[in-house]
Order: sequence, then C-alpha cells, then structure tokens
Amino acid sequence: MNRFVRLSTRIAALLASFGMAAALAAEDYVPPKTAFGVPDVQGVWNFKTRTGLERAEQYNGELEVDEATMLEKMVSTPDYIAFLEATGAEAPGPDNVGGYNGFWITPGDALAQMNGKFRTSLIVDPPDGQIPWKEEGQALRRSQQGELPMGLGESDGPEGRTLSDRCLVSFSSTAPFMSSLYNNHMQIVQSPTHVVLLAEMVHNARIVRIGQEFRDLPYEQWLGDSIGYYEGDALVVQTRNFNPWQVAKERLISNNVTLTERFTRVADDKIHYSFTIDDPELYSAPWTAEMPMYNNEGLYEYACHEGNYAMRAILAGARREEADAANAQ
Repeated sequence: MNRFVRLSTRIAALLASFGMAAALAAEDYVPPKTAFGVPDVQGVWNFKTRTGLERAEQYNGELEVDEATMLEKMVSTPDYIAFLEATGAEAPGPDNVGGYNGFWITPGDALAQMNGKFRTSLIVDPPDGQIPWKEEGQALRRSQQGELPMGLGESDGPEGRTLSDRCLVSFSSTAPFMSSLYNNHMQIVQSPTHVVLLAEMVHNARIVRIGQEFRDLPYEQWLGDSIGYYEGDALVVQTRNFNPWQVAKERLISNNVTLTERFTRVADDKIHYSFTIDDPELYSAPWTAEMPMYNNEGLYEYACHEGNYAMRAILAGARREEADAANAQ
C-alpha cells in the first residue's frame, strides 16, 4: 500500500468518524422550548445548498455520498459562478443586457449534509429522487402557467409584467423553501397563537395560525392559507389555497395542492427542514424532500429594483421597440 493510499484511507476513516459523532450528537440533542412551552425554532436560518431537487444521473441512484465522491462529481463553486457570469453579467448581447456578477451569487459550496452524509437530491420519497409526475402532469402544469394574465413581453404597463418583475412575490422558492442563486435566508418568529415564516427575498411573509382550521375566504392569499401545530419536537405547517397568480408562477403546485412542512431543531445552529407536496392533479403520489437549515446572524434589506429604476427601463425599452417597428414600416 503506497503512501497516498494510506493517507486517503486515514482521511476517509476520519470523515466517517466525524459523521458518526455528528449523528450521535444529534440523537442526544434536546431542543430548547419557548417560554410558552413549545419547541423553539426561532431565528434566522440559511438554506443554501448545491443539492438539486431531483437526483442527477451521475450519482447512480445513490441518495447519500461521502465527501470524496461529492468533490469528484460536483462542479466547484468558483467554476459554477464563472459559468453563470459567462452567460450573464459578463456576456451581454442584443438579447441579454446582463445580470448579477459573481459577487452576489451564493448558491452554496457543498451538497446538503444530513446525518453525516451528503445528499444527492432533496427528494427522499420516492426513493429514486425523481418527481412522480402523472402522465399528463407536466403538460397540465405548463397550461396552468400559461393562464397567468401577465408575462414576458407584455409591457403596456407595469401590470403586464411578471410577479417578480413587479416585486410582488419572490422569484425564489418560499413555499416550500428551496435554495436558489442568492438570498437563501428565512426567519422564524413564534408566539403562542401564530408563527411567521419570513423569506429574505422580497420579504414575503407567511402568517401561520397555530391550532386553527383552514378558512373559507372569499379570496386567495399570497403564499396561501397556513395553519400549524406541534408534533414532538417539530413545528408542522400545512398550506392550501394559494393565490391563482402565484399558482401559475410556481413550478410545482396546482390549485389543489396541500403543502406540509416540518421544522425540527436538531442542534443549536441547525434545523432539519422537510416538505411534502400532495397534489393529485399533477402527481401520481405525494412526494417528500428535505434539507438542513443553518443558523445565521440576521437578514439584510431586500431592495427590489433599487428604487424601481428597472421597471422604468423595461417599459422604456418596450416603447423603443414599438417605435423602431413603426419606423421600419
């Protein structure tokens, strides 16, 4: 056995022992309680990760891999950001005015780590790590998205632009939470009767009513109607009745979805977050994903459009295109 192999073996053994120690520590952890006697999951939490929702083929169906395999299979974060810059801010063209450069992008440096192993997909059920679409599910989802009375290219006024263009609803995931390119933070605030789930992006807030029933409202709220309860050490949140415009914007939900989320504190600085999507219109069965969230110091202001200059530019660009077309005729 040569020196490199011996060293690699020792490193692998150390990583395995660290993983086992972390798992044992999690088992022995006793979550704190609030002053009103429920599991305390309050704080600001970061959920950035390079693990995708579905499992990539390169992982050969394995849900968990060790650190060596992760580093071998995953594109490094600097290379990933360089690719994004090359196709975005650093490479504008006739149809691309550019985007954020690498300074702003924080997609995570590793796969999500759960129980000492690195996860290759957020989806854990079904075991293959794939969304269980019905045969016509994806086509139906596209048709629902097409029903939204706004979209790219509709620039007669601000009302014709997308929800994210108008800074109404985040273009990242807030129900459920999933990692995006940046601003992967959320805050949980608890009271005896309510919980607030505040997303950093656009500061979208879901107000969760504890121990209540779903309401028969004459309107649908942004981010849906959320109720919650405590089960063991977990805060459980169920959400239905999303606003139709949001349903059309999102990738994974229809009007009939029930979203169930669980927040379980497994360490002072870590939450085990999971969500189950039950949507018989789109999927052949409910499916579940999970990931860690880590404690963070605080949230920064999210100043959408930095004074809304971008909206003015979008509409001005549309007027210029119209003028150019008229002059060409």
